[in-house]
Amino acid sequence: MRKVGIISFVGIVGTGLLLRYTIVPDEEKMLKSLSPETRAIYERNKVQRREQHDKIMEQIIESAKSDKPIWKVGPSNSTDSKS
Repeated sequence: MRKVGIISFVGIVGTGLLLRYTIVPDEEKMLKSLSPETRAIYERNKVQRREQHDKIMEQIIESAKSDKPIWKVGPSNSTDSKS
């Protein structure tokens, strides 16, 4: 009975991984399928997203150096720009 469970588990996980790698496109394929206008918008916003990510990572690193809990370290100056 135990072997059947292990074989079933491996089969289910293996099928899931196979489906994920065959169905979900990678970033390069996805960008190729976008229209030129949408691709330009994506590239323009890419730098802004990277800068925002870097700021957040800096805040996380600074907060990790403190002995205080994350919610007491200070306000996060994150701006959710929806443009």
